[in-house]
Amino acid sequence: MDFYSYFLPSNKINLENISYEALESKPISKDEQIKLNCKDTILAKISPGGVKINFNRKVDFEPERIFVVSVTFSVFLPFKEGASMALEWSKIDVAGEFRRAGGPLVSALMSRASLMIGQITAAAGQNPLITAASPIKAPDQKGDN
Repeated sequence: MDFYSYFLPSNKINLENISYEALESKPISKDEQIKLNCKDTILAKISPGGVKINFNRKVDFEPERIFVVSVTFSVFLPFKEGASMALEWSKIDVAGEFRRAGGPLVSALMSRASLMIGQITAAAGQNPLITAASPIKAPDQKGDN
């Protein structure tokens, strides 16, 4: 699927939501390991005029410590004339197609989320937590890089 062939160019990215929760501080023992989780989620909502893409990045720790932060940005991709009828959009994994073919727009959403999380964590008194600002290709299931 040539994802962008169905949409008009759109560069209007909006901040949808920010959530930050400082958690109760607990002493960390020498032997305790804390895992940093950074999860990105892309959702797509189809409307008669186009598709709204939501990009959310959530950062937390395992076990639960320090803080939980979540940032959501969105972009609306308006359909080109006739594109809304060209495919059965309800049968397409639009979020998955965007994830695969989104390129610069995915990077723009990710970099904004990374910047915002860095600013929020710095404002909360910690060193700024800098997360990936562009897609990182994960190794395939066989362990190949």
